Parts: sequence; structure tokens; C-alpha cells
Amino acid sequence: MQPYVSIIDALRVADVLFGDFGFTGKLPTAWFKSVKQLSMNVGYLHYDTLNPFGLGLTTKPYKL
Repeated sequence: MQPYVSIIDALRVADVLFGDFGFTGKLPTAWFKSVKQLSMNVGYLHYDTLNPFGLGLTTKPYKL
């Protein structure tokens, strides 16, 4: 485990933040509204979550 961020890692983060590189991020699970729903799966009659399964964000590189 590295206790520091290398300059290469910092440059990669800067590329994403400034639009030089696109990224995709999706939630691997859904957040339920109540504890009673913890045993439910997608397709159940009363399956109601705060966000849909696989909700995410996708960006494309920004070209000038």
C-alpha cells in the first residue's frame, strides 16, 4: 500500500477532471428505502429502491 500519490496518479486524475479522458462509474448495488426490502431482488412485486440498479455516470473526452 502506498502512503502517497505518485505524480503519474495525479496526472491521471487531472486528465479526468479536465476532460482529456472519459470515464464510466456505476453503482454495483441498489439502496433500499427500508430494512424490510433487504431480501428483495430485481423483479419482485414491491421492489422499490432509492436509485435503480446500475445507476451511473458516463462521460466522453472533451475535444476543443
